[in-house]
Formats: sequence, C-alpha cells, structure tokens
Amino acid sequence: MPIKAYRFGRLSVFRPDQDCKIFFHSGFHFTAMPSAVPSAAAAARLLRTHLVFGANTDVGKTVVTAGLARARLLKAATAAVASPATHYIKPLQCGGSDEGWVRRHAEITSTATDLTPISSYSAQTLFRWEMASSPHLASRVEKVPVSDDEVLKSLTDALTTMEDESVANSGEATIQSSILVETAGGVLSPSSASPDNSLTTHARGVPSSDEGGSDPLSWGWSTQADLYQPLGLPVVLVGDGRLGGISCTLSALESLAVRGYDVHGIVVVDDGGGYGSHGNVSALREYAASQSSSHVRGQEFPFARQTYQVDPVDSILSLPPLPLEPEPLKSWYQSAEVEEGLAAFEDRLEDLWNKERGREDQLSSHGYFTLPPV
Repeated sequence: MPIKAYRFGRLSVFRPDQDCKIFFHSGFHFTAMPSAVPSAAAAARLLRTHLVFGANTDVGKTVVTAGLARARLLKAATAAVASPATHYIKPLQCGGSDEGWVRRHAEITSTATDLTPISSYSAQTLFRWEMASSPHLASRVEKVPVSDDEVLKSLTDALTTMEDESVANSGEATIQSSILVETAGGVLSPSSASPDNSLTTHARGVPSSDEGGSDPLSWGWSTQADLYQPLGLPVVLVGDGRLGGISCTLSALESLAVRGYDVHGIVVVDDGGGYGSHGNVSALREYAASQSSSHVRGQEFPFARQTYQVDPVDSILSLPPLPLEPEPLKSWYQSAEVEEGLAAFEDRLEDLWNKERGREDQLSSHGYFTLPPV
C-alpha cells in the first residue's frame, strides 16, 4: 500500500490510499489503522495550549509564565465576547509553590479597588514533593515514585477537563481560552523517577542491593523534553540572559527541535549583570534567521511550515532585569516595557496557534492526516 509521508515540525503527515483511513507512525514503521488513533494531544486540540520550557534552572521561567498569564487576562478584560479562561498547570513541583507565585502575580482585577477577577483563571499542581531538588532525586529520597505514564495521564485528564468545562460553559469550544503548562528545570532536566519507568531509554542508577525495583536508585527517569514529547504541544522557551546564555539557549532550542517540538517563541530576562540580555537576544535572532526554511528536508511541500516557528523579530522577546529582592514585582509587571512586550508576544503566540490549526484543517481537506510523534 503506497504511502506519501512528510515530516516537518512535530507532525508526521500522511497521504494514505482511499481505502485506508489513517496511518500510525511509530519510529520508522508505518502501520495501517482502521480508525483514528487516540492521542494525548487531542485533549488540548481546541484550547490554545503551550508548554513553557526553560533553557536552564533559574532563568525566570515562572516569572515569564506569570507574565504571559497576566497578558492573557488583561487582553480578556477588553474582549468583545465573554471573557475567556486562562489556566495554569504545573505537572511536577519540588519544594515551594510555582502555582502560588503565578496565581499571585497573574490575577488581575477590573479596577484597583475591585477584587473580582476580570476573567476566569485557574492554577493547579499535579504532583508535589517537599524536597527542593530535581524531581528524579526528590521522588527517590521521599520514596514517592511517579512514572512518565502517570504524569501524562494526569496532565491529559486535566487538559480534557478544561476543554469539557469550556464547552459546557459556552455551548461550544471557547478557543479563546488558553492553557500554560510549566515544566520543571531545564529542557533536559530529569523528570520524576519510578520503578515503572523501565524502558531501556530511561536513565537509572546502580542499585546498592539485589532487591531490584525496591531500591530507589534503580528507578528510571526521562528528561523533561522526552516526557512531554508525546503530547505534540508547541513551546515557549525561556532563554538564559546571563553571560554564557547564548550557548545554553541554543542547546535547549536544538534539543527541542530534534525531538520534533514547534518552538513558537523565546523570552529572555536580562540578569542585570552588566552584559545585558540584548547581546544574547541579538545572537538568538541571527541564529533563528539562519535556520528559517520553507523546505522539508529539501522537498517542496504544500502547507509546509518553517523549520523553526521562531520569527527573528516578533518571536524573540527581551525583558528588563528583575528588581532586587525584597522589592515587589508588581511595578515590573506593570511597566510599559514588560506589559507591552508580553502583549505583543502573546498576540504572536495566538496567531501561530491559529495558523497551525488552519494548516491542519487544510491538510485534512486534501486527504492528509497529521499525528504527533510517538
């Protein structure tokens, strides 16, 4: 049975014969399927959803995520239709509460004295450990394992619930509503460990005894990028504004690209160390411009997207340094540079999401089917 297969971004695109409805892509094997294959990404197909990755730990990922949520809520305040909802999800939390940070800095009121939120907003954490460390270490030390399958199922259930509630509240899918999923640490930081993470691709330590899976050192883990790759969701990458951050950010970008992620934008927070993030941002823009291409592995293809979704100008944002503690961040978020920059960046994310949905509709109307990589 002949198959036309094209690969670009996170999607594998198939043109099957008329007598076959869809094909499932697993590695280099193509298997005919009689009906549509269930996909975790389908849970967020209608609500605009982005994964927020960091180039490293402590680059401002939570600060940027809160700013994006705030930009969406401010935009909702002036919406002509009923205010769309903004949702925040933190799948893995080790010590502290990023959910609390985002809730505190993202919730906006209609006036300075009115305590009623201008838009529906929710924030939740799916799995939590007390130890402030990497998830793979916290889960081992506290002996609270969480497998990749558990994380993906819990996240998919949360996405599905949000979509169902949106449909129930509006009578139809409120595609203006959106979801931000904040990952832990950097792109290749470890996820949580579990004895159920038993594939050969899972990293694991050498157990100190012969008791097999009972020794936490034998519990396997995967990287953040590998954990969420089956979802097929687009990414906002928070880059590193410090000296040396160019290489760190480009390494993170390449790690996402090689796994098939669509990177819709990069945000860099200046660390205030005297070098400034603008030199880093200039280099990132130059690199993004050099990588842009409308070709798919040298082949012309109708509806093909760029290799990178990152526009050298509109999709790479530089934000000013954060105020020194204990100065509150309220004035920073309300500054024109931050507020206007994030608003324009948010418009770009929405535009890319809508274009991608339109491209998939076009592919479907021409007999092509798209699936995220598995």
